[in-house]
Order: sequence, then structure tokens, then C-alpha cells
Amino acid sequence: MASKFNGSTSIPIIPVPPPYGEMPFVSKVEEVFLKTEVFCLRFDHLMKDILRVSFDYEPLKVPFDLICSTLEVVNAQLTKIDDTIQRIVRDFAAVEDGLEELHSSVNRYLFGLCSLAIVLH
Repeated sequence: MASKFNGSTSIPIIPVPPPYGEMPFVSKVEEVFLKTEVFCLRFDHLMKDILRVSFDYEPLKVPFDLICSTLEVVNAQLTKIDDTIQRIVRDFAAVEDGLEELHSSVNRYLFGLCSLAIVLH
């Protein structure tokens, strides 16, 4: 069970014969040791991957910081644009309401003129 992996070593398991036959927990201990060894190997892989990503990220940190600050500026500008659009929507709704009132008023006026013309004829 002892193995070497990329410079990391595991603790060798040396079987020790039981004094009076096999003890019932020995197989469970061996299973736990094996699972622990697998866990350690996977954890070692994970740490290597994390370090590799960290080293790859370091040269990108300054551009990312610049991108983040640029995105904050763009976000502020987009927020202003969104506020302006909301104001325009409210203004358009007010104009639309005014046009409907004007349309209704003109229709009433025309109806009144038509009624007067009919009465006068």
C-alpha cells in the first residue's frame, strides 16, 4: 500500500500479526487507511491545481482590476441612462394622456359642430 506520487509519500502500512488470531477491526482499519491515502492523494492534486490557477491568475490581476474599475464606471453610466429612459417613459405617458384628452376634446367639438349644422339645416 505504500506508494509515491509526485514527490509526496504515504505512510507505509506494515502488517502486524495479531497475538491471538485476527482482530475483527483490522480489516476496517485497513479500509480507513486506504481511504485516507486516496483522500490525501486527491487533496494533493487539488492543492496543485489551486496553486497552478493562482500562478496563472497573478499576471492577470492588474488587467482584471482595470476591467473591474472600468465596469464600475460603465455600470454608473448605464444606471444614469436607465434613469433617463424611465423619465422619458413617464414623459411619454404624460404626452400620450394629453393626446388622448386632445383627441376626445376635438371629437366633442366636431360632434357639437355637426349637431349644430344638422339643427341649422
